[in-house]
Amino acid sequence: MYNIFSLKPKMISDVYNGEKFGNGLYYRLVYETKKEGKRQEILLAFEERLLFGTIGEVVGKKSGRLDRAMLHAARHSMQRFAGRVTDYFLRGEASVMKEENLLSYGQFRTVFEMEKPVASLLFGTDEGYFACSILTPQMSQEPVGTPIGADNAMDEVAKYLTEFEKQEHGAPKKKILLVDDSATIRQMMNELLHEDYDVSMVDSGMAAIRAVTLNRPDLILLDYDMPICNGRQTLEFLRSEERSKDIPVIFLTSRSDSDTVTGVLSLKPAGYMLKSLKHAEIKKRVDEFFAS
Repeated sequence: MYNIFSLKPKMISDVYNGEKFGNGLYYRLVYETKKEGKRQEILLAFEERLLFGTIGEVVGKKSGRLDRAMLHAARHSMQRFAGRVTDYFLRGEASVMKEENLLSYGQFRTVFEMEKPVASLLFGTDEGYFACSILTPQMSQEPVGTPIGADNAMDEVAKYLTEFEKQEHGAPKKKILLVDDSATIRQMMNELLHEDYDVSMVDSGMAAIRAVTLNRPDLILLDYDMPICNGRQTLEFLRSEERSKDIPVIFLTSRSDSDTVTGVLSLKPAGYMLKSLKHAEIKKRVDEFFAS
């Protein structure tokens, strides 16, 4: 990182799982060794302000909005970085880049939903956050994003910038962090809420704590029954931290027994909803929360 971006990063977590940074650039590269055909997938996430603080200095654009010059320079820099990571994980075997994708945050999260990384690191710097995740891609997995090649690079960059502008710099949406260890529930809730809200999703209490640090939400929808760190423990930790003690939390759970309800209400959540509610009722209650 220092040789490429002149940064001295500090590792924040070695179990990064795709938590959102806020405004960010998400990038995927797939490499293959020339001799044995081993494949390595690299996912990179860079906070927008980090790009302006590093690559922006080089192209003379220190602030403002991402443009073609910035994005092309970012692609080049991230390819250099990913190449060094790949050299390490492929033990120096000669490799070639087989695929390159610019991803939306939703597509980036999809990769984490499909397969857990071999290694996934989150770093912080004075300029912002970035993450690097290494996966061994499955040949049978569904394609994620449009592959970028010499014949479509200009069009894909222009398309990505249009979507980036629309999603990241359009009318701001209220931010919801959904915490649930069930992929089915996460998918259902995302489909229910994403049109009206900026939805981030994590699968554990520990990931929720990281997510709050990276991208403070306006509301947390929190599952109760989760392994290692359950909903009550997660809420207790959030309430003990200055940066998160006042974030509204609504429990979204399948448990309705009196002991559970009494226990979590003592932590003064903003609400309590059962997963068995009809989808329209869940959406209505979230809307009413923000309207109040």
